[in-house]
Order: sequence, then C-alpha cells, then structure tokens
Amino acid sequence: SLSMMALKVVALLLSFAVIALGNVSPPHGHSAPVPTVVIDLDLAPEDRWTAVVKPYTAALAPIINYVKNEVPAAVFDIIEPLLGDLDAYLGKPWASEVKSVATATGYDLGEIVLMNLFYDVTSACTSVVAQTHNGSIIHGRNLDYSLPNLANITVKVNFTSQGQLVYQATTYAGYVGALTGMKPGAFSISLDQRDTNATILDNIREAFFRGGHSVGFTIREALQHNRTFEDAVSYLASVDLISVEYIIVGGITADQGAVLTREREDAIDIWRIQSPKQWFLVETNYDHWKPVPADDDRRGPANRFLEQYDSSNITMGALKKLMNTYPNLNGDTTYTTLMSAATGFYQVNTQNNP
Repeated sequence: SLSMMALKVVALLLSFAVIALGNVSPPHGHSAPVPTVVIDLDLAPEDRWTAVVKPYTAALAPIINYVKNEVPAAVFDIIEPLLGDLDAYLGKPWASEVKSVATATGYDLGEIVLMNLFYDVTSACTSVVAQTHNGSIIHGRNLDYSLPNLANITVKVNFTSQGQLVYQATTYAGYVGALTGMKPGAFSISLDQRDTNATILDNIREAFFRGGHSVGFTIREALQHNRTFEDAVSYLASVDLISVEYIIVGGITADQGAVLTREREDAIDIWRIQSPKQWFLVETNYDHWKPVPADDDRRGPANRFLEQYDSSNITMGALKKLMNTYPNLNGDTTYTTLMSAATGFYQVNTQNNP
C-alpha cells in the first residue's frame, strides 16, 4: 500500500541518522542496577505498557527532542497521514503497543513511532557468547548510544503469561522492541549494528519493494514464539529485516553460540562456537572475517582478554569484568546485560551514571 511505502521511506531516512562509529571515549561515572517492570502478555496489546511507561513521561522528553532534531522535518510530514494504518507497517501487536505508549505519555503518535524506529539504526555495541566448563553458554552485551539520558529510562522487563515468566528483555521505556533478551531454558539474543557501505540505491530498493521487519520487534517475536536455540537461529537468519545487523544468539548447551551476519533478506554468514578450539565469539560492529578499523578496535582487546582463559575456567564474573573494561565499556555505553539461558541468570546495569 502507499502508506506502507511511505513509512518505509521514513525508515530509510532514519537509517541515514546512524551514529558514526569510531574514536570511543573512555567511560565516566559509575554503574547502577535498573528497575524491573512486568509486562503481562495476557493483556490486550493496547493495555500492556500503560502503567509501565506513564512514570517515564518526563524522562522521555530529551530523547524525543533529540530524535526530532536528528530527523528531517519532511519525515514528520510523511508520517502524519499514515498513522491510521500502523498495523500494516509495524505489524500486530506492535502497532497497538506503540499506540499505547503514545496514549499513556501524551506524546504525539508520530514521535513515538519515530523513536521506536530510531533505536533500530543508531547503536554501537559489543556482544560475547562463551562456553563454560559444563557446556552451558554465557552471554554478555554492552549497548552504546550517543543519545542523551538513556540511563534514566533503561528497564529490565519480565514478560509474563498466566503469572509465569516467558522471557526477559532490556529496553528503554517507550521502546516496545527488544535489542537484548533471554528466554530462560532456551536462548539469549543481542543485536549489534552492522557498519556497512550499503548504497542509497540498496536502501531505496528495500524501502519500496520489500516487506522488511523492524529488528526490535523481530527479536521480541523470536523470544515469544521460538522454542529452542536452533529455532531462533533459523528464524533470525531468514526473516526479512529493514536494516543490516548482527544478531548474536546463545543457547543452553555445548556449541550453542552463533553470530548471524545479516543482510536485509537473510544471513550471509552464521559463525558458530565450535568447542574446544572456538569456545567464544566476539562481535562488535564489523564482519568477523574482516579487520576492524584502526580507530575502533574493541574486538582485539576483547579477544585478548578472553584468551587469558579457556572453556574450563571462564566464569560470568570474568565476562562481567570484560564488559566493564575500556574500550568495550566506553563513554557511550548505556547498559551492560549479562545473561545465561541455561541458568536463568539475567542482570542489567546502566553505565556512565554521574
């Protein structure tokens, strides 16, 4: 439909507002735990976030203002008439959840839609999956953004059904997608931005002719519906996306760790843990088979740190130390999540707090 086409143009314009990677500054301030909120999946999508996001209304203002300043004014003109057809573009139930955030906070629906798309295209990150002595997998991730005030809206979300935990995610209040999450007893997922030289023509082709999905909603879809590590890997390797990404997946038993290098259509590479030789994988924002740029080498220090260990003595404590060490922890890191689907461990700390 015309509205779908126009909203894809919006996503395309947003994809040019990508953070410039490189020259990471040292961290400042301290780490702090985040609040845990509960989203009841048994509620209608339009009711799920209401109570959760309302208290964050004021804290969202600097983020929304930042996005409005970064995005060309023409985007708002395109988006305004299309908001009645959000189901077609964002898909169900995500459109209803996004609408509920706008209703609960009183912000313009267009602003909330743009904020939800903006997070998909503007991050830098480090993700690590490693196999421990008993074959279980540990997974750490730092999410780096240059947006202001994100620590104030970072939350750990427990998604429940019939009172039982279904999956967990780390997100920002008002963003209904997930860039980091875990289904206990099954798998964990993190998303790293892929820095490519995609041409404007590539992006336009995607915007007009393909049914790409927002990656944040796609990860929630996987957490909600995929049952096993291999289910998640095959779904996340094949679903159409609106942007190119790395998706890092950890499982629960030996060799269940993978980095998916994604084009919009599908994965062009699936790099797996193959113990004992390849017992960990480090992904930052560059294809793992290519060298990283000299001004943004977070991969080398992470590899050297992990090479001090092996599968028999790596621990969550050691992984936590890595994720809290420069340059993997840097001045843009908004949060660190440590998780293990095998044990159900899920810990989130914001970084660079004053």
